[in-house]
Amino acid sequence: MPVKFTRKPLTLGRIMMLSLILIAPFAGFIAFLTTQQTRMILPAKVNEISAEDLAPGYETLSLPTPDGATLHGVLYPAKKQTTTLILAFPGNTHNAVGFAAFLKANVFPEDDIAVASLSYRGYPNGITPPSTGKPSQKAMFEDAELIYDQLTTRLKPTQVKVIGYSIGTAVSNHLALSRPVENMALMAPIASVRRIAQERYRFLPVGLLLQHPFATEDTIASLKTPTTLIYSPTDGLVPTHHVEKILRKANPSLPLIAVPETNHVSLVLSPKIPALLRESLGYKPL
Repeated sequence: MPVKFTRKPLTLGRIMMLSLILIAPFAGFIAFLTTQQTRMILPAKVNEISAEDLAPGYETLSLPTPDGATLHGVLYPAKKQTTTLILAFPGNTHNAVGFAAFLKANVFPEDDIAVASLSYRGYPNGITPPSTGKPSQKAMFEDAELIYDQLTTRLKPTQVKVIGYSIGTAVSNHLALSRPVENMALMAPIASVRRIAQERYRFLPVGLLLQHPFATEDTIASLKTPTTLIYSPTDGLVPTHHVEKILRKANPSLPLIAVPETNHVSLVLSPKIPALLRESLGYKPL
């Protein structure tokens, strides 16, 4: 005898239940991205270094912020009157102290050049206490201005030059739009975290969810500071069209230099980098 199946009518309650079953995974993923995005974008973890890894001659820095946090990092002071201050803003997993040490030892050893870099809020560096507070785009932009103001007041340099790496290029771009900067080098630059997220999660309303867009592409057209973009054509993390088409299109005057056989992390390790950074900031080769 054939079995008869009866179809239950779709009541409002059943429709709502089916909708919840379909929507729950999507909503859960959105909730995860919304609550965990700071940890994903700004993990507050860096590569480890020790004092033995640093070039000698540094002093530790501690700068309190108006809202109660304290930034920690290092300054390589000039050995004679400071004519140039170089401020370095690292990537989201790079060690600020190690970045400053590399720049002073390998790129700008001159006695009249000071180099400084401080860890972002919540970030350690292994040499000083960790910077306090929580990292965010807003805090990083405001802290860059504070670092500039405090160190230029103290050192009285005749010029300030800036180097940013990865997410630090967004911080550098903001600083150059808000303070006088002689020239700037942006290494492994990002058009925006927003664009990276939009391309990775095409089915989500990323623009509405993102708290830390780091959208250099929105403001770089207004940049007047002479700036060089240094990037890896095989980056692996940031699509190269972000640099070649977006940032360059936004400001066509920016020189664009590709460093082959590197990726997003190893770019700084290329033997070509010291000479490229010196040229970008207006210095002759060592």
